[in-house]
Amino acid sequence: MSLIRMLFLFLIISPLCAQEQLDNPFFVFNNGLKDAQYDSPEAQVQLLLDNGYDGMEKEGLENFEEVLNELHENDLKLFTIYINVNLDNPEQPYDPRLEEVFQKIQGTGAMPWLYVTGKQHPSSSPEYDQIAIPILQQIADMAQQYGTKVMLYPHMYYWVECIEDAMRVAAKVDRPNLGYTFNLCHFLAHKNREGVDPVQAYPLLAKQSMPRLFAISVNGADIHASDPDNIWQSYIQPLGEGNFDTYQFVKTFVDLGFNGPVGLQCYNIKEDKAVHLQKSMQSWRKYQQRMSSSR
Repeated sequence: MSLIRMLFLFLIISPLCAQEQLDNPFFVFNNGLKDAQYDSPEAQVQLLLDNGYDGMEKEGLENFEEVLNELHENDLKLFTIYINVNLDNPEQPYDPRLEEVFQKIQGTGAMPWLYVTGKQHPSSSPEYDQIAIPILQQIADMAQQYGTKVMLYPHMYYWVECIEDAMRVAAKVDRPNLGYTFNLCHFLAHKNREGVDPVQAYPLLAKQSMPRLFAISVNGADIHASDPDNIWQSYIQPLGEGNFDTYQFVKTFVDLGFNGPVGLQCYNIKEDKAVHLQKSMQSWRKYQQRMSSSR
């Protein structure tokens, strides 16, 4: 085979192979690290180190600097910060310390994600876009001054409730540094409430979400809730458990070219934090091996 032909084949095949590598950063939600036993930044970061994660989410802004410093000292990363935007409080809809946070995370790649709430504003209600859009534009413009991205966080029962809401709102905000995350557990809850098969629905939504997709969240899950009064025990399980194929869910995004961070949702998991994180990382490593061997 001529050298030119070999080079031609390499240039064609290499991008295809790259798409089959699961090398996205893998981080832990704050709810997978913090409890009465692991109640300090040092203890939480040690959990990350012990189990091979790339970093974490920070919930809220209390002790923000201590968490950020502890991560940096251990060569780990803060991937996102969970921050409320409250449409019921137009005078101060978000934490006034937010600009300080943008200053401190400048250049780190951390991306706050915003969960948008309002009891006076029903979930998925486009008629309130006119209230929310200027607030979100203000936040995005503030973040842009420091070269930072921000994400909408779709959350069941909140105003931005589903990925479709996030896509609609982000398009109207129309700022290049404002995107969204695709949350598996909230997606399952929303589609089941609608009576839509989530397995059939997510491939198309994944493709549609790609232009502004900054992160995804995963966990083990069942396709349908066994107890309608306690849905999260079905929709949030240790990674690798449940009858929903989370591997195929992740692979769908990777095949579409998604190379952003993947967060491990841990809400309401009863196992000891260390046990759960070890178990979920073992599943993640299996996903990596499986995807690599499928090249």
